Amino acid sequence: MKKNYLFLLLLPNLFYSQTLDEYPKGQTFYKDGIVNFYKEAHEFLVKTNAKECDSKEIYVPRILVTAEAKVKVVQDNDILNISKNKCAYNLAMSILKGLHNWKPAEVKGGKFGAITDFVFYPKDLMSNYNENYKASDYITNAKYSKGKTQFDKDFHDNFMALFQDYHINGDINIEFYINEIGEIINARIYPQIDNKDFNKDFFRALKRINKKWFPALYSNLPIKQRMAFPLNFSINFNSPNPNDSY
Repeated sequence: MKKNYLFLLLLPNLFYSQTLDEYPKGQTFYKDGIVNFYKEAHEFLVKTNAKECDSKEIYVPRILVTAEAKVKVVQDNDILNISKNKCAYNLAMSILKGLHNWKPAEVKGGKFGAITDFVFYPKDLMSNYNENYKASDYITNAKYSKGKTQFDKDFHDNFMALFQDYHINGDINIEFYINEIGEIINARIYPQIDNKDFNKDFFRALKRINKKWFPALYSNLPIKQRMAFPLNFSINFNSPNPNDSY
């Protein structure tokens, strides 16, 4: 899939020009992989005598790993969720400061900053920690309440005519998050389309498929999850497929 550049208003201008919206397939944000990331996170928490959080607390930080292998936090405006998971949030921030083996994305031999996230559940990184732990083993992806077939139909009915009416061509990406109560938040299209009428109609169409989702779960705890839909309108319309579970 062709990668697009993401321009973040929440981060310094220094990072604008070489930031990918996600890591290329098969690449991870930490040296020696995700299992090693969680292993070093566990060791850091033990070394610093961190206090374990309540078993209901969980947090999903969104981060930018820069081309220089530095980590930056993408601002989270969900203040309510942070306050409900304050201990997990604080521990996650301490890990971002305490670990150092961050790994930028690589494209054609060059290094690029990239956006990603990870699930941080303190209990499984502390008292419940097991060797080779990785959070993805415990995640059930967000699902459209009426199933994948109906989602494809609803998506097509609500967006296909919209893109045709505004003569949108080429590679377009739709991104949104399903929050902990199954609502769509933080929706955007990239590359950005500079047409106020189109953007108004886009968000109107998005509302028609909102409040129809089951949130992603880590074990039995609801978590926020990113949904991304790469589309191409220059040849034909392909049904979106961020994962096979919605």
